[in-house]
Amino acid sequence: MPICALLAVGFTCWFYIIENSSGRGEPFAWFDGISSWPSIAIILFAALLSVHFIAKAYFDLRRNAAMLAQEFGLTPEKTAPLGKTSYFAWESTTEKPRITDTSPVLTGWEPNTEDRIDMVELWQRYLCRGQFLRRVFRAVPMTVLYIAALKVIMPLVGQFPVVPIRGDFPFHSLIMCTIRVFLFLTFFVIDAILLHEGFLLQLEKKETYWPDKTFQGFKYPFKPNRPINESDLADYWDILLISKRTEAVGRLIYYPFVILSLLIVARLSCFDNWTWTPALIMAFSMHFSLALYAAWRLPRVAGVYRDKVLARLKRRRRQALMMLEQRTPEAIDTMIEEVQSTRQGAYSYLWEQPAIRAFLLPSGGIGLATLLQFLPH
Repeated sequence: MPICALLAVGFTCWFYIIENSSGRGEPFAWFDGISSWPSIAIILFAALLSVHFIAKAYFDLRRNAAMLAQEFGLTPEKTAPLGKTSYFAWESTTEKPRITDTSPVLTGWEPNTEDRIDMVELWQRYLCRGQFLRRVFRAVPMTVLYIAALKVIMPLVGQFPVVPIRGDFPFHSLIMCTIRVFLFLTFFVIDAILLHEGFLLQLEKKETYWPDKTFQGFKYPFKPNRPINESDLADYWDILLISKRTEAVGRLIYYPFVILSLLIVARLSCFDNWTWTPALIMAFSMHFSLALYAAWRLPRVAGVYRDKVLARLKRRRRQALMMLEQRTPEAIDTMIEEVQSTRQGAYSYLWEQPAIRAFLLPSGGIGLATLLQFLPH
């Protein structure tokens, strides 16, 4: 971020020298309401910061995925091709058969052979879809369609305001490039949220099968037989993985709101005679609503899955009480408490949700704008 700020200031000074070499360009002033150069510097900073946030989002997600794969033992034993992986749809993963309670005389249960989702393969497919080129392939069409929709809607609302700049500075080219990069950043973040949402929807279909590495990493016995409460542990690990992954994914939603706040500040009338037309207000409002909706979806889907896990655990507890199963109801109660007490990522408290905090960023930008309006007086 400091490098982006220095580059923005440097380019602005360079443009100022070029434009004013003949003495007919835009003058420089901070809060006299006659100069666009402070706004140009802020817009340049927003453009460079958008590029930085795109790279940072990708590398942060990749680093978080590597850390979680190591912690939960989700690295495959040997690298095997996943086959053709779609850019959008989710293919079915390899299912692991389960045969438990093979002595119905002791437990009163018939053998359970329900198939489960192979967690290692599902995680690898999730990471494959998260590769940079695949994200770009999905984000670029969304950006193009959104710009096309804006071009169709804006003439019905009105025109964008006239730029109050003297000289030959290509402000229109600068703001259009900034908007395009800003939109791509927004849809890059939305793609990360939707991809994680698709991962959660896959988990909802069936129970999961965790590898031996997971039991070994969390110091649970798995040889010669896995614990009788394997399904309860799998549900708890699902929630734990979701909470830690959504913490990294949810943090990305701040980035579009930071850029939006900078663009609001750049249009302060204390810098120049900037105006707000209905078309401009509508464009900002649409973008704000889109980013906020994407931020709201993530905790909602994660909450639905946690409710489903809790329902499964409570059902198993009732079964254990009724059938005198080897799993004690107290052990299942412990898992229920662990799931309910998880307060990380999408399961954090409402006031800690990225969607709520991100909502306050543009509000803070508007408040800063109001404050700066009165600073010269």
